[in-house]
Amino acid sequence: MTTATPSHHSTAHVAAFSHRSCYVNFAEHLQNAWNVNMLYPGAPNCWTAEDWSRFLTMIKAFGFNCFEYWLPPTLYDKRALESSGIYADFAAAMRGINDGAHGLGLKTKLLCIPATIGPDWYLACPNDPGDKRLITGLWRHWMRELAGTDIIGIFPGDPGGCNRNGCTHETFVDLALELAGIAKHENPLAVIEINTWGAPFSGWGADLRQIPGWDGSWRMLTDERYNKPEFGWPIWNGKPPRAKAAMEYLLRRLPQCPDDCWVAINLGFSSDGDATLGGDARGWAREIAKLRPITTWDYSLAEGELVNYPHWRLPRMCARRREERSTAPYIGGMSYTMTPKLNLLSMYAAGRFFLNPDADPDVVSRDFCVRVFGEQHAALGELFEAFEVVKGWGHYPRRQWSKEVLVEKYDEIVEHLEAADGSRCSLPLFPDPETYRRDLLWFARKFREMAGPGPDREKIRKEYWARSLGIYDVIPMSADPRAEAAARQFSEILA
Repeated sequence: MTTATPSHHSTAHVAAFSHRSCYVNFAEHLQNAWNVNMLYPGAPNCWTAEDWSRFLTMIKAFGFNCFEYWLPPTLYDKRALESSGIYADFAAAMRGINDGAHGLGLKTKLLCIPATIGPDWYLACPNDPGDKRLITGLWRHWMRELAGTDIIGIFPGDPGGCNRNGCTHETFVDLALELAGIAKHENPLAVIEINTWGAPFSGWGADLRQIPGWDGSWRMLTDERYNKPEFGWPIWNGKPPRAKAAMEYLLRRLPQCPDDCWVAINLGFSSDGDATLGGDARGWAREIAKLRPITTWDYSLAEGELVNYPHWRLPRMCARRREERSTAPYIGGMSYTMTPKLNLLSMYAAGRFFLNPDADPDVVSRDFCVRVFGEQHAALGELFEAFEVVKGWGHYPRRQWSKEVLVEKYDEIVEHLEAADGSRCSLPLFPDPETYRRDLLWFARKFREMAGPGPDREKIRKEYWARSLGIYDVIPMSADPRAEAAARQFSEILA
């Protein structure tokens, strides 16, 4: 398979998008049994070098050509400057993963929020001299430690941003240009990607909740006392006039970016890439593309956050790729997961749609199930759509279901998975097909139980915690303590 710039006529030999990134978000607030633990030595879910090799081999087979990861705030901490402990271990591990990816012909991409610092998520202010020194010091440190990374993504926030000391969206753009220079100094061959995520530039200036005397802490920003209309949301408060001003400023500054700089811009300035909140971004994408290559960073297409389950969002995924292709000369984008050992079907489909947005989502789903479980279980490709009933970020289901029909579908899924044998799987899956089958079967049985009469939801909550989130019994709870809410929400599916 060769790659090329975006084409309106995808063929079996030319990929529609040349940049096809698989983004694994293993941040502190998204730890679970199907994610990788890179932050807490001795806790469950750490991957070996062999695990990483198998994962990278799999995403390449799925059609991706880049592995993307976030440097979480727990590691983007002033203690990292000592170059010891977990910070040195993480850097060494990522250098090894970088080498392994390159050996497979994959690129690597580091995503970093430069002003969100430490496990408590302190939102540093670039207009404060002390904070500015910390931001640039940490940035230079990690650019040096992770030199050899192919793409450096400068991300505005979520969490992150600042409105203290006169900070606005312009502050972020100016900071991004400065940090691009530092990154290029430490890693001259790296491509810089400036990300417009948010409404746009999430958390900067008027997009951030306005709190008198705010100290920059995430805890104060999200304090229940400020959950009132007059204070707005913690982030996502931007409106179209602000988006217009932000894009105009970015366009003025872009010529000062490195010549090979990319800009990530979705089709709309909202959390789902729609024309809400900050409005329609398509015209801005076309204008930016006249100056620099553009990518998308449409986070919730394949899965959201909070509840872990087997997603099936394939129709929306391929429709969005087709819309991007027809809207502007996008060179590609990313597909996100916080469950890289569970949502293999979604990852496979995402890779396929980057290669060919005209692919039929139902055919792609059946093809995956045939390749994993055999022709006699092709029906699973259609049945798995019944999992997509969990309301949450990015949930736009193609059809509605009655509980009576769902009971039938889950019974069919259970019957197929109990009989399935992955020993002849033709894809290099990680985890192995049998582990994948058992996990899917566990979810099918739980969904069947919740669709039926009188489920014991407290029992289900405890079972889900043990199966998915038990790592939080041995690691610190995140600054965003969402695990308990995730377990409760899972237990209330179809309530």
